[in-house]
Amino acid sequence: MIGILGGTFNPIHYGHIRAAEQVFSALPVQEVQLLPCAIPVHRGAPQVSAKQRLSMIELAIAGRKGLGINRLELDRGGPSYMIDTLRLIREQQPDQTVCLILGGDAFNAFESWKCAPEILDLVHLVVCQRPGIVSDPGIYVERRVNTVERLSQVQQGFILFMSIDECNCSSSEVRRRLAISRSASDCLPEAVSEYIINNHLYENQCE
Repeated sequence: MIGILGGTFNPIHYGHIRAAEQVFSALPVQEVQLLPCAIPVHRGAPQVSAKQRLSMIELAIAGRKGLGINRLELDRGGPSYMIDTLRLIREQQPDQTVCLILGGDAFNAFESWKCAPEILDLVHLVVCQRPGIVSDPGIYVERRVNTVERLSQVQQGFILFMSIDECNCSSSEVRRRLAISRSASDCLPEAVSEYIINNHLYENQCE
């Protein structure tokens, strides 16, 4: 079993890292793979390069047990639709159980994703619920399970909700602070913070 945590990671922060680590601890996954998108389809294009976003992820997870990187979308290029990525992962690893990790806010918008029903035919969803985020109770009720053991019984098709620790960090807040020359060190691993400073990323950028 592997976990997939997709995102723009613009930049990666402790919210991403802690969610990935908690999923790794709670589920019988060999690895949680951070999957940076090439061109996001639900938001504007990142103002830093894909290479820079990848470098920040590498720095952020260095030495962290159970975390890895999946470069599939960056290597493929173009708009990053999760359905296309998951189809390819399933083709490459047909015997692997894959858990797609979402935040509660992303899950609430899941039905608007391209080929959302087919995604559930390919993988499980693991929805990380932070305090203050209420998930829509009407989405795919029949697919929901309450235990890791039940999730592990089949390869795909279930949704497991998992409570995670509160983290007030977000990429948009980090960018906002950096744009006005305020520190975001409480949300960023030291190596990522240094990389951003040394490469003058997010300076004087508007959302």
